[in-house]
Amino acid sequence: MFQSLPEAPPALREGIPYWIFWFLLSLILLLLLFIFLRDKDLRLRLSLVLAGAKKRMLVRRLEIRLRRQKRRKTILFREIGRTIWAGRLGTERFGSSFARLGRIETQIAARHVVLQGINDQIAEVSRQIDGLGKNRGAAMEGKSGGDEHRLKHRMKDLQRKAKAERGRIRQRSREKAGEYERLGVLADENRIVHPDLKDFYIRIDQANRAILAAMDKIEKLA
Repeated sequence: MFQSLPEAPPALREGIPYWIFWFLLSLILLLLLFIFLRDKDLRLRLSLVLAGAKKRMLVRRLEIRLRRQKRRKTILFREIGRTIWAGRLGTERFGSSFARLGRIETQIAARHVVLQGINDQIAEVSRQIDGLGKNRGAAMEGKSGGDEHRLKHRMKDLQRKAKAERGRIRQRSREKAGEYERLGVLADENRIVHPDLKDFYIRIDQANRAILAAMDKIEKLA
């Protein structure tokens, strides 16, 4: 009888041994590293790419810082304007700004009165619709259904009017914020002396220094 051949070792049955795979991979990496170290042009190109990416990242960070400081100044100007308006500071210097703010506040108050009237009507129509639903009987089905349709149509019309009125109020509020900002800029330019404004001036000076520093760094990196 023929004797059976001996089985192949497990490493040969399963392919390349694990350690040989990692040895070949390490050899390839070393070869690539050797080529990179010998190729000056390749090193220079890679260095330029990395330097450019780093520069772009720094510029983006500085631009974010610049925008943040500008927003900070805008908020400070509005706070100064609000403080001046609330305390009626420098009325002889800011008379025109005070007049505009007075008109805007009067318009906002009037719009709130109109909106409250619309909301009262909405509440009344809502009560009428609820009443129809509670008191509806078989004999009144047709009439109450028509009344409910009319009231729901009225409700939608009132809701549209309320939405439009809220939009007008928001618009006037934005105008008021803009007027506060203009008033704050004027106060900062003239540096109106008042204890309530001193801290604002200090913070604005800090923001100005941060803005100038960021702009200078961005210019150097350009």
